[in-house]
Amino acid sequence: MTANAMRRLLDRVGEALDGMGPFDSAAEEADAHRHLLRLCSAGLDLFVERADPARPLPTVWMSPTRKFLGDSPDTIYTTMPVSSAHSYALTIKPGNAVYVGVVVYSRDEPGGPVRAVSSLVDTDMTTTDGTFEIAVGAGVATDDAGGLYLDDRSFWVMVREYFSDPHDHQAATITIERTDGAGIDGLPDPADLAAGIDAAAVWICSQARADAALYELVAFPEGSRVESDPDVEVSDDLVSLFYPTPDITYQGCRFTLDTDEQLALTFTPPACRFWSVVVSTPWFESLEQRSTPASINSAAAEMSEDGTVTVAVSERDPGVANWIPLRGYRKGQVAYRVLLGEKIAANSSFIVKFSG
Repeated sequence: MTANAMRRLLDRVGEALDGMGPFDSAAEEADAHRHLLRLCSAGLDLFVERADPARPLPTVWMSPTRKFLGDSPDTIYTTMPVSSAHSYALTIKPGNAVYVGVVVYSRDEPGGPVRAVSSLVDTDMTTTDGTFEIAVGAGVATDDAGGLYLDDRSFWVMVREYFSDPHDHQAATITIERTDGAGIDGLPDPADLAAGIDAAAVWICSQARADAALYELVAFPEGSRVESDPDVEVSDDLVSLFYPTPDITYQGCRFTLDTDEQLALTFTPPACRFWSVVVSTPWFESLEQRSTPASINSAAAEMSEDGTVTVAVSERDPGVANWIPLRGYRKGQVAYRVLLGEKIAANSSFIVKFSG
């Protein structure tokens, strides 16, 4: 049973591998294959090793070496499996995040769109000695400001943390425990393990297709020498792989740039808790940021006298303060997100021009 599931997993990964490309260079191909390996890492954690709602364990979705679905170097996302058949105590001891938010996710049918069932923001949570204590379960009232309600289709709780300094993430300590009984350790159930492997296989393949499809769907900016394909097909998987939160709004575009071109994003930040501009690869992974910036945020950006911010994205240094270097990438995406703010102003602009 489990051997066949393992073979199906390898077949699915092979499908995803065959669906990538064509590529302009060996380095671009390697980048795509690294992306697929990262999805394998996340999929096995999310659907096999840390997937049992009777024995929940937190999984850090994204990190410097695990990226997908428009991750950001300013964030840490942590998920935990849940079920309305159980009740839980979720505790969050914050680090130095400027925002902590929690959302319960559900699906009305397998493979269908994800919806938010209940959510909390740090300012709404009850604290004891600086630690947030949250009751989670079907018995929690939907209007309980100190708890999270689970409906009969709830499957994940996600904790989002946002940080002003991408090089100084003092992450929260997050724990979740069942309050309706303890899990039982022992040998894995073959049927459960096989089902988890199959779920991981489906997710890895679907996520790889969705990440590629997102690049094709996003519009090019003004002045781009490349135009969008009006007949691009939307992947059936796409709608089921987003995890919405009521706290964030977005704008963005994709780009194809020569070494003498730059993408200039200009906007007036609204009143908000936090905003950021993040550059991603065509696979919707944020660029590596171990030593070179991949994001500009509200804590570090330089603002013009008229209150606007301009962020430049290019290979060559354009001599401006808010610059995100491409470090060899020619294709990618840029996302401007606003957290707990007013609506993003309509006069934001995305323009391709020569670097000079």
